[in-house]
Amino acid sequence: MIENFEFNDIVLYSKGWLEHKGNTMIEDLGYLFGQKYGYRPKTEEEIAMLMLRVFDSVKEKLGNFDIVCQYHIFENEVRNKMRIMDVSRDMSIILVVRSVLQNLKRNEITLNKPHYGKHEYFRMGSLFGDNPISMTYAEMNRRAKKIFG
Repeated sequence: MIENFEFNDIVLYSKGWLEHKGNTMIEDLGYLFGQKYGYRPKTEEEIAMLMLRVFDSVKEKLGNFDIVCQYHIFENEVRNKMRIMDVSRDMSIILVVRSVLQNLKRNEITLNKPHYGKHEYFRMGSLFGDNPISMTYAEMNRRAKKIFG
């Protein structure tokens, strides 16, 4: 079980708790890594490297990965995404790591709740309805508190 995960906000973003309408995933991840973690990625390649760091951290903390097997599975997933979605290797890495983070279960990771406020870059993601923009910040925080405790 992972608690107080260093990259909590990246996992929240992957799970749909944070969303900024109108920007690309690269811009959103760049903002998160810059504002929350002090990195200043400017390119897709730099973000892919940081996402690999997040992935390695998850593997290390969970400790139940067969490294050789997982490496081959990871590489196959990256190649498949590159071929099917016609994206670069860096974007494929980002998508695969995001998918891994999105699928982490509650018995594998305990997340700290997101905070929504007027000066925050993100709102609650589309996970919670077709038009989450109409929710107030207080309502978004109430929903997060209800689920995260």
